[in-house]
Amino acid sequence: MLGIPRSSLLTLSFLLGLVFAAPAAVDPTVTISAGIVIGTATKPPNQPSLTASANAYLGVPFAKSPPERFSPPESASPWSTPLQAQNVKPACIQQFSGSGQTQALIKQYFNNPNGPAPEESEDCLYLNVYTPPGVTSSSKKAVMFWLFGGNLQFGTGGLQYYDGSSLAITQDVIVVTINYRTNIFGFSNSPEIPFGSQNSGFLDQRFALQWVQQNIAAFGGDPSRVTIFGESAGGESVKQLLANPPSPRPFSAAILESENAIIVGNGLVSYTSVLANFGCSDIACLRNVDATAIKSYIETNSLAFPPVNGDGTSIDDVRPSILKKTWADVPTFFGSNLNEARVFLAVAGLNNGTAVVDAAFDSAGITDSKVRQSILAVYAAQGIEDSYLVADRILTDFLFTCPASTLASFLALNSYTSYRYRFDPSFPTTSLFANSGAYHTSEIPEVFGTYPLSNQLGTATTQQIDLSAFMQRTWAGFAKNPSGGVGWPKVGSASGKELGLLGSNGSSGVTVVNTLVADYPCALYAPIADALKINY
Repeated sequence: MLGIPRSSLLTLSFLLGLVFAAPAAVDPTVTISAGIVIGTATKPPNQPSLTASANAYLGVPFAKSPPERFSPPESASPWSTPLQAQNVKPACIQQFSGSGQTQALIKQYFNNPNGPAPEESEDCLYLNVYTPPGVTSSSKKAVMFWLFGGNLQFGTGGLQYYDGSSLAITQDVIVVTINYRTNIFGFSNSPEIPFGSQNSGFLDQRFALQWVQQNIAAFGGDPSRVTIFGESAGGESVKQLLANPPSPRPFSAAILESENAIIVGNGLVSYTSVLANFGCSDIACLRNVDATAIKSYIETNSLAFPPVNGDGTSIDDVRPSILKKTWADVPTFFGSNLNEARVFLAVAGLNNGTAVVDAAFDSAGITDSKVRQSILAVYAAQGIEDSYLVADRILTDFLFTCPASTLASFLALNSYTSYRYRFDPSFPTTSLFANSGAYHTSEIPEVFGTYPLSNQLGTATTQQIDLSAFMQRTWAGFAKNPSGGVGWPKVGSASGKELGLLGSNGSSGVTVVNTLVADYPCALYAPIADALKINY
């Protein structure tokens, strides 16, 4: 011996054990057809009680990026060195229209609440994959494929409240969130683009779904159990995938949260205006214009770029596909929120008085005074007479509640399986302003488990925490076994007791009621909605 005290030898042995027995954690790695992908272990945001980490593969290209402007997506080239997929990529170029105040509120409420605004770039065709810990290529976990909302004008799959870590860990599913092009960059309406290739934004979604079919098994997913789900314009995108399904069909179930099809405007007129402004006579010229200049022009002039209908990716009335049985024969889950419209009234600067009711009717295209009076009488009979509450009900029911009811019922009449929910509560940590209620998008952090535990507005309540867990189990359970339903009767059941109220009256679960609890004004709205092609 060299005279070193025994205690020192024990200490040295312990320290060497730490060095050699506990190597640094290895980043999760998968190999797909394009090459090796190195992800990162990530904790769910705002949920310190979850000790496990999800595997997150962030910013994986599902197509060539940047794509050729206005053109359909193309396959990404393979990579020869491992892809470091540890950070989300920028959003595609976004459009926030309206006055300066309107734009500011839209960004505040919808462009990454509780986080910084995302970067924007045309180099944006990437997706994010969240998996439970310990999965292998033979795990065959159910997959949940998310499509963001934003009126097909803005949005990105990389927002913090779309983080799929909580769902992956607590529900043992794989979550995929994607970017797709919006506004003129995704729906240019250019007559120079071949028919069938004009809705590049919808084609991005389909391309990403095909990528999932080809690659998700390597991440531990089951390509035969893919549930597409989305909110608002993401829900509309889901509806269009159901009505115009790719072949072979790349999904097994669908969830439509607050689906809405309202995009007012003439896309060809908008596109022609952009051409003229930049002195262009063709699309080749417009492809060389700076993207931020185009963004500025379409925002300043509030130009609309709705999808081109009838091209194989979009139709303005889905009933023919249902009647002809070309609608995807998969279980569907429809829902809306109790106070969808309150955030839109806030963005418009409307809060009370006769003006707010007139504005709501005008926005809905309800001009006949007798019809207006009939609608007001229906709400008065329910004890709803305050102007602000009436305006909220008009727009919420006309644009969200009744279309969900009408389409789900039409599917049931034609032997398709569908379910319905309504999200009722509001919580301090996710409120946007006083009395914002269960506003448009407020269910999203409950589904993803990304609600703040505490902020300047308050602390997460027991009801909020428990309801989020219930909704995660319901959504993921449906994804795992669509034929097993959601836990309450499907639409068209004999009793009519088939609407699941989530979080109603302080509940942390579901209260199943007769659909008339929500649908009582829908008969008055139906002919107007049909004329405007809102219901289908």
